[in-house]
Amino acid sequence: MLKKIDGIVYTDMLKHGIKNIEKHRGELNALNVFPVPDGDTGTNMLMTLRYGYEAIKRRPASIADASRAFASSAVFGARGNSGVIVSQFFKGMSDAFESSEEADCELLSKALTRGSLTAYAAVAEPVEGTILTVVKDAARELSRRMPTDSIEELLDIYLGAASESLKRTPELLPVLKKANVVDSGGSGILCFFEGVRKYLAGESIESGEGEDSFEAIDLTRFNKDTDFEYGYCVEGLIQLTIDEREFDAESFRQSLTELGESVVLSLEGDKVKIHAHSKKPGDILNFCQSIGELLTVKIENMTVQNLGQQKEENEQETAIYSKELSDADFSVIAVASNSTMRKKFLDIGADVVIVSEIVPSLQNFLDAFARVGSGKILLFPNSSNSVMTAEQAAEMYKDAEITVLNSRTCADCYAALSMIDFGGDVKEAIATADDAIKALEQVSVHRATKNIRYGSKTVAKGEYFALRRNKILSIGNTLEGVIVDVAARVAEEREYFLVTIFHGRGVSEDGASVLAGSLAERLDGVEVGCVSTMEASYDVTLNFE
Repeated sequence: MLKKIDGIVYTDMLKHGIKNIEKHRGELNALNVFPVPDGDTGTNMLMTLRYGYEAIKRRPASIADASRAFASSAVFGARGNSGVIVSQFFKGMSDAFESSEEADCELLSKALTRGSLTAYAAVAEPVEGTILTVVKDAARELSRRMPTDSIEELLDIYLGAASESLKRTPELLPVLKKANVVDSGGSGILCFFEGVRKYLAGESIESGEGEDSFEAIDLTRFNKDTDFEYGYCVEGLIQLTIDEREFDAESFRQSLTELGESVVLSLEGDKVKIHAHSKKPGDILNFCQSIGELLTVKIENMTVQNLGQQKEENEQETAIYSKELSDADFSVIAVASNSTMRKKFLDIGADVVIVSEIVPSLQNFLDAFARVGSGKILLFPNSSNSVMTAEQAAEMYKDAEITVLNSRTCADCYAALSMIDFGGDVKEAIATADDAIKALEQVSVHRATKNIRYGSKTVAKGEYFALRRNKILSIGNTLEGVIVDVAARVAEEREYFLVTIFHGRGVSEDGASVLAGSLAERLDGVEVGCVSTMEASYDVTLNFE
């Protein structure tokens, strides 16, 4: 029976929890609130936690040090809503451990409760029936069942309560009940703690899908004439050698901004974590040594990173692209899933585009902010799963005023950018973008990859179905038939003058032209346009304007 855990055991617990998520990543991704297999909860949680684990591979001895390092790194590596929430959960746990060398059952129980509260506080509008509910219910039941002096028994209680809470999520969130699934984020955290429990029981966890690989630098790309335009990314952990009560964090941050860009500062006790971009990393390091000694230093050449990240679009790498910045009152950053949409967004007004098939991390957004020279930025996250991370990054970044637009798809962004006056005032641009997105009537059309029951409706494998506002509008055997039927239904409800067909990889250019022709014939007087997105996550999205 294990009565206490230290930093080394905690590190092993994290490792096995992450390994279990890795093993079940595909299953977690398949749990969707819509009947479309395009989820990425498992991937986002896995990448967030892996990022955190990189900081503790040296196995800190105290649980305070291990939990703090893990949580701090996970926060910066958080991807998607699930990643942000789970990183905040572990941040709360680390706060509870404070300066403890080890944790007994009472302290671990308090940490799990603190984790739940911190996760809730990180969400502007908490929704019940999600991972938040699962960790809250599990912590409450654990507090009710305390005391125990067995870590194994504590985890059994926590897991049992979490499992029961997960089963109840469809009753709390109607969209889950309609899709006949439980919450994917809640499933992910349960999966994590199941891995922890297996570790304590001495059970092995079979390898999952394998860790993402990273290629070595291609040295043939560089020579003495290479333009190293992007400078360096400098990260470090500083041990203060002055009295921490005399350390003025804000003054130090301001001084760093004079030496570099994209400055992020985190103070924990007598240690300072810094992140900055600069073409003279030595100046950053020398200044840091004026307050203490560097415990860790990481310097990466961002030009090398940028060239190395220009891969085939199906490799799921993240890269940041920009064009020559204009003298406009504001700058625009957009997220795209591939090079096709990157080019389109740059062509119609975006200054910087983050290209990633997976949702960008908080660090990706910070790096994009640093690429922009303007003090006012409009950010289009273009995914409901990116909004929370984008908002957190915007709040953290102090060198510009950032407005995160409510763009949930590339079609939202395309419509908004098409309407913005880039020579006008930023407030007018924000209002125009908001109005353009709100005015859209958007319908997505998919082909079912399996038999689906959604509410009272059933979709057979191979059939096409149209979704609007989480409701199925039409089901049919052909894409053309469903699209024409949907357009006719929308036409009965409102007057519109333009329909844009955004088609993914499943629809060719010729196929889209046929669809456009059918709609134009059916909807006399309505202009129909086509935009190829080359995205894999859907077949067609229709924008009615």
